[in-house]
Amino acid sequence: MRHPGGCVSLPATSAEARSSCGRHRVVTLNIEGMLFEVDGVWHEVKLDAPLPALTGVSGTGKSTTLEVVWWTLAVESAKLMDAAALCSRVGFVARIGGERWRVTRSTVDRKEDVSFAQSTLSLPEHHPVKRSDSRRSAADYFQDLLGIPRLGAGRTRVTLDLLVPWLYARQRDLPNDYLGRQSKEQRTAVGRVLLGADDVTVDALRQEFGARKKEWGAAKNRVKRILRDREERELPSVEDLQRRGEQWAVQHGQEALKARKAGAVLSDLNSRLAALQEKASGAEEARRAVGVAADDRERTARVLEAAAAEARGRLAGLREAATDPSLCPTCVRALDLTGLSENDCPVCRRFDPERRQRAEEFERRMSRAQQAAERSREAAQRAVRAADEARGRVSDAERVVVEAAAAVRAFTQDVVAPQQRVVVEAEAAVRELAARLEQNAEHLREVAELTELRERLPRLEKDKETAEAAYTAARQDTDLMVKQGTDRWSHHALRRMQACDPEVHTVSISPEDFSVTINGKSFDARVVAGHGMTRANVSVLLALRDAAREVPAMPVPQFLIVDGPFTGLGEGPEDQRSGNALLDGLTDLATVEDPSGAGGQVIIACNELPGTPGPAIREIRTSLADGVIPGLPPQQTTTV
Repeated sequence: MRHPGGCVSLPATSAEARSSCGRHRVVTLNIEGMLFEVDGVWHEVKLDAPLPALTGVSGTGKSTTLEVVWWTLAVESAKLMDAAALCSRVGFVARIGGERWRVTRSTVDRKEDVSFAQSTLSLPEHHPVKRSDSRRSAADYFQDLLGIPRLGAGRTRVTLDLLVPWLYARQRDLPNDYLGRQSKEQRTAVGRVLLGADDVTVDALRQEFGARKKEWGAAKNRVKRILRDREERELPSVEDLQRRGEQWAVQHGQEALKARKAGAVLSDLNSRLAALQEKASGAEEARRAVGVAADDRERTARVLEAAAAEARGRLAGLREAATDPSLCPTCVRALDLTGLSENDCPVCRRFDPERRQRAEEFERRMSRAQQAAERSREAAQRAVRAADEARGRVSDAERVVVEAAAAVRAFTQDVVAPQQRVVVEAEAAVRELAARLEQNAEHLREVAELTELRERLPRLEKDKETAEAAYTAARQDTDLMVKQGTDRWSHHALRRMQACDPEVHTVSISPEDFSVTINGKSFDARVVAGHGMTRANVSVLLALRDAAREVPAMPVPQFLIVDGPFTGLGEGPEDQRSGNALLDGLTDLATVEDPSGAGGQVIIACNELPGTPGPAIREIRTSLADGVIPGLPPQQTTTV
């Protein structure tokens, strides 16, 4: 039964309480133009028509332009193609609901925030490329503007990344893969949200049930694990554990006291050892000082011995000169003394009255040299004796050092080391008993935890069952919504497929995973790819929007972008009829007007349009020489 205003009646369920025709607000999305900044100048490609169509041969930038929409919003699967990357900023102007938004993003600094400006006079909002705990991402903000909730968790959380294949059909996927190659789990999550079955209330019930189930399961598994561990380790009863703990506590105290006493003894022994080591260090220092003094004495003795030897040499020289009269007293050369008297000079052979006086002076020199030699000898002897005595003191000091070191070694080996072993053994016993006590305490804590968990399990199970019942009831209600929604969806899909191909007799969209079956064969089972699959993909997306016009709870914008809707289309009459029907279906969605007055929009890209374009279609022709992005230099073309 249809209510006034295009709403379809549903059974009296909680879904009816969650949404009604009167409260539903249709959110529209129309992209009015694409923006490209080149050399500081903004250029716009106007898309202000129900169905703007980018036409031209491959390579003119049609797909590049469509990808810019999603790349600007930082959708993960979107790609910034080469031509768009030549611009410094890209973006689009869109009307969402009753507001016009200008959305732009830098291609130079790709981590820079995305700008959302609601009007030329208002300050823009900025949202990051990647979401964080404190900030919504650009994609999340755009999804919020569309009014599509982000439900679920993990890889099936319904974000704009998962919504894009339902809003934008890529040319590479249309003739080969269903709904952009989404997994069944992801497709199921998105489909239930777009059919209006899963909302914030249902998602909260699901999360509550999951949390209660997880808490109950964790407690139950913990009980099983504790019981299994106790059985495997053959742990005693609580009374035995307590008695064992008391016994080990007494032993631990005794061993700790023994360890403290042994440590005190060892500390005293270490003090005595330190005194012995200090004594040995003093002896070593004294030995070094005595050695230094002995070295000084030896150096002094050597110096004095050298001086004595020099004095003896001078004395010997004088004696030799005095005992040989044939030698000149001045130059000590052999002289001819024939016919000379005592007072004659042996050199000039003349009478020398001072010769005797010089002889007496020589005698005095001889005497002084002899005395000096004697004194030097005595000083050298005294120095040698002092050096010998110093060496004797060095020997005594070395003996003291050896004795002190031996005393340190003996005290360390015979007294300190045994006491150290006593301390180590006592501390090891203390640690072992402490470990036993901790393990025993852990067993007691496990027993206490086991008791507490056994007491909590009935309540946790009841909470889990209550949450499960609430979620099951909501799920049954929403499953009915999904079944009714997919029935409508299938009906419209059949109508649209038959408009393109009269040989299609049955179309069924599964309420479990939203897969499509055509004439009894699933989309994935079709062997030959081509326009048949393209037509199926486009028809399913159009049919979803047909159903959304009948069910106000479905948050599906009457908006669609299709890149290559005629991919795989042949030249025959049937293919041409199919292409015309498909274009009519796209035009129908673009020109539909919601009871609220909001209109739809379809944007397509293709090589050429089949048939004669209607007034709702605005064709934007492109060429290799003059691409779709204005402001960029023309591409180089070659002629053969």
